[in-house]
Amino acid sequence: MHKVSSRRFRSAAGRMPAVVLLAAGLAAGAAEPPAPPMKHRFLAEDESRSQLLLVDTAHPENNWAIRFPERYRDLQLVGNHRVLLNTSQGFREYDLRTREMVREVKDPKFAGCFTARRLPDGRTILGGNRPSGVFFFELGADDRVLRSTEFPTLNTLRTVRFTPRGTLLFGAGGERIVEADLDGKILRTVAVPGAKHTYHVVEKPDGNWLAATGYGFSIVEIDRSGAVVRRWGGAPAPDGLWLHFFAGFQALKNGNLVVCNWTGHGADDSAK
Repeated sequence: MHKVSSRRFRSAAGRMPAVVLLAAGLAAGAAEPPAPPMKHRFLAEDESRSQLLLVDTAHPENNWAIRFPERYRDLQLVGNHRVLLNTSQGFREYDLRTREMVREVKDPKFAGCFTARRLPDGRTILGGNRPSGVFFFELGADDRVLRSTEFPTLNTLRTVRFTPRGTLLFGAGGERIVEADLDGKILRTVAVPGAKHTYHVVEKPDGNWLAATGYGFSIVEIDRSGAVVRRWGGAPAPDGLWLHFFAGFQALKNGNLVVCNWTGHGADDSAK
């Protein structure tokens, strides 16, 4: 989840938002007191039902959903009350006030797209998976392709984020974190102990990385040497929580983490 220019929303990049957990000091195996009810207003993608949700925990009467023709995965608030979402062949933008689609880029050459990010200068980055490897396209503000690159040794991209250096940061190959550039150069790889399908990675201001470990159902903080310096979640889960797959997450200003615990592709899996 990434807070951007819209002043009243947060956005959750993740799969089925079956359970959203507040991971403040949630240590693996630790007995934790019950967390207080969350009071957040956020956007999340319901992958199993192909819809975008606005969830207002303080005022649930304000909740709404936008249905999509297919399953999307990534989202980003891009200003002017708009949200950007990847599609399987490009991206769409929706107006959050009217809930109508206002922009779409679709092309078969983008087939396999899993993630989309808008940069401050208006460029859009698309990333995805092909049998030949992980790919990225850089699109100009006019939606024309500026360049493309492919990483034939990598697979299983889900979401991409950018470092302050302008490099790509993403999970690949199950347990790895990869930093690379749009010219196709891999700059750094780190294997994450306990990760099973690394889903979402961001860089903190101090240079450490936070990563959601997928079926490892944890978030880890990794320092510049590649060492895990902190872990939230993991086995065994605290009493009363069923942890399955940690997907998108948001680092809040107070240091807390809000993470999506995905529970399955089926529409009824959210009842687990």
